[in-house]
Amino acid sequence: MFLIAILLSLIAERFLGSMAELRRFGWFHHYARVAKKGLAGQPFLNGAASVLLLLAPLLVLTGLLDYYLSNLWFLFGLLFAVLVLLFSFGPTDLEAEVEAFVDARERDDEESALWHAAELLGGDVPTHSVQLTRRIIDNILVEANERLLAVVFWFVLLGPAGALLFRLTQQLVKEEGENSDDFAEAARRLHHLLAWLPARGCAFAYALAGSFVEAVQAWRTEAATWPESTRRILIATGLGALRYEDGEIEEGNDARNLEDINETLSLVRRAVLVFIGVIALFTLAGWMT
Repeated sequence: MFLIAILLSLIAERFLGSMAELRRFGWFHHYARVAKKGLAGQPFLNGAASVLLLLAPLLVLTGLLDYYLSNLWFLFGLLFAVLVLLFSFGPTDLEAEVEAFVDARERDDEESALWHAAELLGGDVPTHSVQLTRRIIDNILVEANERLLAVVFWFVLLGPAGALLFRLTQQLVKEEGENSDDFAEAARRLHHLLAWLPARGCAFAYALAGSFVEAVQAWRTEAATWPESTRRILIATGLGALRYEDGEIEEGNDARNLEDINETLSLVRRAVLVFIGVIALFTLAGWMT
């Protein structure tokens, strides 16, 4: 069922348009603020325990619904899994955002291009085309794991509750922002732990989908860095798979820079296919045994 749910959710993600209406997390942010305030009054709870207690009711409820619906009828469980996956992806479609930026640049609509770049980067947009192109390329390589592949990974391991766990943890980190208390630090550590293993799978998929030798060499170079190893490995491996070298991005050469962005997006598409292909192989092996 996992493989079917993943394929259906990926098809829906691609062809049903924006899922912004489905992925509204205001309710969770409100719940997190109320729960954090209540848990803060318990002196025997540290930051990690508070984060786990905050997430536990939602995850247990998701697990119980999945178990009940799957036992009631296979299709109910499948539909529930697809809905949870669609809710947990994103929150926005990375591919659609990149394509919108590229399209605006090709039409010489700079205002629209900068707006889409801000949406893609989640903040300030560099004014120089070299810096902007590099940041978009780096962001694509990191966000492919953050928005999609990590969700799929934890869905395969833990079912719908696993997919929801990753997305809610990411939203919790977003809610905490620059806070430095024990609760915020615990949320960041949990998110880092949840992203660590799928990021390595994503990096391996980049290697298989591009230039394997260059990707592995870049991975080995960056593997020792800490604590930003996850982000660094994703970027380094992706750039290695693309055979990218510093200096290739040229100021004012928008056509070449857009080509580099499109090639990065193509690498991500191939990596997703590799990732799903590995899941399919394990699924088929399970069926055969």
